[in-house]
Amino acid sequence: MSTYLLEPQQPFGLLVHAAEPGRTIADIPAAQIESWVQEHRILIFRGFELFDKPQFALYAQQLGEPLQWPFGAINELKVKADAKNYLYTPAAVPLHWDGAFVGRIPYLIFFQCLLAPRPEDHGGTTFADTTRALARAQPAQRRRWEKATLRYRTEKIVHYGGVITQRLVQPHPVTGEPTMRFAEPVHDLNPVSVEVLGASADEQAALIQELQTALYAPEVFYTHRWQSGDIVLADNHALLHGREAFLQANERHIQRINLLARPQDGGLRRFLKNSKALRRTEFLLAEIPIFVIPILLSAEDRSFLRRPELYVGLGGIYLLFNFGDLVNAYADRRLDAIYKSHLSNAIFELGEAGVRWQMRASVAGTVLISLWLTRRTGRWQFVPLTVIGWALGFQYSWKPLHFKSRGLWQLPALWAVLFFGPMAYTGSLVTHFPRRPVLTLAAAYGLLQMAVILLNNAEDYTEDQAAGIETMVVALGLHRSLRLAQTAVVGAGAVVLGSFVHLYRSEKMPRAAYLGLLPLVGALVHVTRGYAAINRQIAPKDEPAATTVLKENGMKVPQWLNATAYTSLLAAGVLFAVRMLRNRKKQAAL
Repeated sequence: MSTYLLEPQQPFGLLVHAAEPGRTIADIPAAQIESWVQEHRILIFRGFELFDKPQFALYAQQLGEPLQWPFGAINELKVKADAKNYLYTPAAVPLHWDGAFVGRIPYLIFFQCLLAPRPEDHGGTTFADTTRALARAQPAQRRRWEKATLRYRTEKIVHYGGVITQRLVQPHPVTGEPTMRFAEPVHDLNPVSVEVLGASADEQAALIQELQTALYAPEVFYTHRWQSGDIVLADNHALLHGREAFLQANERHIQRINLLARPQDGGLRRFLKNSKALRRTEFLLAEIPIFVIPILLSAEDRSFLRRPELYVGLGGIYLLFNFGDLVNAYADRRLDAIYKSHLSNAIFELGEAGVRWQMRASVAGTVLISLWLTRRTGRWQFVPLTVIGWALGFQYSWKPLHFKSRGLWQLPALWAVLFFGPMAYTGSLVTHFPRRPVLTLAAAYGLLQMAVILLNNAEDYTEDQAAGIETMVVALGLHRSLRLAQTAVVGAGAVVLGSFVHLYRSEKMPRAAYLGLLPLVGALVHVTRGYAAINRQIAPKDEPAATTVLKENGMKVPQWLNATAYTSLLAAGVLFAVRMLRNRKKQAAL
């Protein structure tokens, strides 16, 4: 028995009715859905079960690659009191295509309607089929349109903006059919200007009017009247879409995901791209000081640069980091489908079995390297540090321990696996075992960096709460966690600075060398003042409002991490440089 009934719409579109309750559109093969989209341009699924947010984001991967926005994969289309863009007001939205100002134009727009406006309140979504408009055009019109190039300009607000130039008539990237890239001028919040290149003002106005007349013709124009529970898929290349104004501002809530066309043949390039994404190479810049600081503090001369164990060992510790990133992305793939869709999509394209294979390969590689290092150097610590590292990396994200969701235990687990363990490991590459002052500095440096990372964790407070993940921030509460983070920056920063001073004094560094500590002092003051400002800002606010403030300040996390990391690296580099100069003088004296 069929799970659906089909009802063609006019002038285009297909309404798909669920044949019985309890069905989801996942019961229909994705290939069938894509075939319908290509034939009918817009699909309306009615009577099917809605998805929850993770299911919505995960199922969308069956149809294409979700486009990642700053707010995640799912755009909550509802009126916002502080809207900076007309999309989040009850006003009408002119015809446009999605993705115009982000450089990646989605193939499909995937909607699900949680709450529909009443019919008398309007609020329908409008669609114009540009392929039909082109087919209906007179030859002279068609020639004008094919020659036209338009420039669009808008201020970057919310999640898009800038200046783009587009040919009016373009081939459909998937089917090859001729389509039109046209967006009407906007005279509302976040205005959009439209310029026809090489045309006079009168010619521009005439062409825009001609296009609007053609696109609003009944033969090519369809208005979807939403019902709660509707699920809609639309071809963003063939169709332009807009929205009617609606009267009751709080009675319309639609979720939307934009889907890029997935390459038919991923090949090696796609495999490497996805494998790289899961390894979070964007954090490599912040990881370099973790690896290098202990080496500079522990090395007595430059001979370590000629030893293969240095480079093999650095490869091993990087593989260990890769393993932790792979496990975390794999464990969080459901939640990441909403907020870090590029990671969840990478797992989808690689296949879960493929990601598990990469995890095993990383573990095997790190163990083999640790055994080789132990045999090569005679230093016993590489094997236990490696085993503890991948065990903590696994249990941070996975049950039964799942340190990420163990409240206060999250902090020491992450501190050990990201900072102290790796710094003890790399320090051991150049000395029998790092000295106590170096280990003290490593411990404090890790705590300092963790204090900065707490701001990043606090951004996810609402999402983690909703997902039932009891991070340290969830356990302590938002405001208390941020106050603790500020205190930790001061305390751990003082220990880091004090450890450097102790090392400088123990090696009788010249006074001028202490100038190398000033950038670190400046970085610590900068981060402390930044945290103080955030805490003052969120103090009178409730948790939802405070979370909004934290998201607005989220870009400070990589800045603060790099500031404290590279000023610490500079301080270590000064000590190493003075040590090398002294060695050179001793050799010259001999």
